[in-house]
Amino acid sequence: MSAIVVKAMLIVRNGEKLLFSRGFDEVKNQGFLRPLGGHVEFGEKGEDTIRREMREELGCDTRNLRFSETLENIFTYRGKRNHEIILVYESELSDKSFYTKDTFVFWEGKRKTEAGWFSKTDAEKEKIPIYPPFKYF
Repeated sequence: MSAIVVKAMLIVRNGEKLLFSRGFDEVKNQGFLRPLGGHVEFGEKGEDTIRREMREELGCDTRNLRFSETLENIFTYRGKRNHEIILVYESELSDKSFYTKDTFVFWEGKRKTEAGWFSKTDAEKEKIPIYPPFKYF
């Protein structure tokens, strides 16, 4: 039996573009975009997860962090069914240099991950889905 996972994800705006990391599902042979964030640890509030994840992944803090909504996402990744509850926050990055880069690389544990700014048109042009599906554009 699998467990429901609680995650916190961050929406960061740069004009008409949003910040996403790239992912890839080898079983589906499909790339996708996802907001930055991660697992909420036991005893940790969602807003603290966002602050921790941004420090770990990007080496910067957030400004004006605010809760937006809760999403439920049931999906298949790498052939396995998953179920997550996502606490969505919006914020700005305190390090303004990220806003001048189209893409950049960061580390998620031992995995190198690319992130960048994407508009709705960019995602549609590239035919790359955004997970979880949401309304932020």
